[in-house]
Amino acid sequence: MKSIQKQEQSTTSILVSAVLIVLLVGSVYISQLIFQEISKSFNIDILDARSIFSLSCFFYAISFFIYGPLSDKVSTRFLVVFGSIGTIICLGLSGIVESFSLYLIIMSLIGFFAASVPAALFAYTAKNTPNEKLPQAMGVMISASIVGIIFSRSVVAMMTDYWSWQIAFFIYALLIVFACLFIPMGIKNTNNNTSNMSIASTYLTAAKLLLNKTVLIFLFVGFLLFFVYLGLSSLLTFYLKSSPFYLSSTVLGWLNFAGISAVIGTIITGKLSQFMTKGRLLIICLVFVSISVITIGFSTNLFFIAIGIFCLFLFVFGLQPIVISILNQIVPINSRGAISSLYLLSCLAGGSIGTYVLGIFYENFNWNGVMITSISLTIINIAIALFGLKLTK
Repeated sequence: MKSIQKQEQSTTSILVSAVLIVLLVGSVYISQLIFQEISKSFNIDILDARSIFSLSCFFYAISFFIYGPLSDKVSTRFLVVFGSIGTIICLGLSGIVESFSLYLIIMSLIGFFAASVPAALFAYTAKNTPNEKLPQAMGVMISASIVGIIFSRSVVAMMTDYWSWQIAFFIYALLIVFACLFIPMGIKNTNNNTSNMSIASTYLTAAKLLLNKTVLIFLFVGFLLFFVYLGLSSLLTFYLKSSPFYLSSTVLGWLNFAGISAVIGTIITGKLSQFMTKGRLLIICLVFVSISVITIGFSTNLFFIAIGIFCLFLFVFGLQPIVISILNQIVPINSRGAISSLYLLSCLAGGSIGTYVLGIFYENFNWNGVMITSISLTIINIAIALFGLKLTK
């Protein structure tokens, strides 16, 4: 009976954690498909609106790294409630402020608050799931993060077309409120302060990993990958809403669902890694990322652009477990949590900077400038990955 109850509690915990991760990770990405509508509300240039996502993503990346060590010291339930309430308040305030500068601060705070939830729940799931179910549970958490990105962008874009982005944000906040009602049922109020190492020592240990040249190379692979992936995803909104496509936010929302292939990608590479070396699989994925970018950039047919988006998500997220696995083999066992946080930080920092920098290229050199830069960076990334793989031998 006790084992059955434990299994039921574990299943409930995973489901509640997954829903919270979907909504809180998603809150960072909700502005990506509605830059045009937000820019009209604040009477700013549409390209200036890209700084909304850039700042939100940047603060999310930094905060995720900050919350990582805290998850070993502070109650999981406290971190989840803290992050959820902060995000709910910010979403509510974002719809009533009239100053764009104040709006940027609020959206940055969403990144700060939202990060505490996945950081805490990834650690909580790893600690409270039986070993035989751990791979499945962590797979659910990673998939929830991906679904959160797709779900939030698509649903908010559709609601924005139907009502307004302010109402869409308010409804999204209500969804988080509803999910929070299940926190007492799904997340135990446990004491996480079981380590003798101080928080400062934990951060110092993580920082020392940056002295390893091979670690730096693979962190940079993640940085460039997300520089192109998230930067291109953001600017695709401008490109597809202008000539010759003139797509509405709703159509963009449906098109964005092609990105659900990311979930498939993580499963496929997991299976292929049993028959193929991680190095070869990494290079194959990076080559197909480059092909996907070319397909998106130079297709005039919406069907082929959708195929390009499908493949971009498939291979970008398909190679995530590979890079993390390679990094885990480089660092000591007791640094594996820290290296995962550092890798996520490098990826999201790349996405934040990529959104801003590629926006400058779009402003000065139009779409072709963005594409030449993106394709060049994907090719450079393949060369960097090959160099990194040589160092691991």
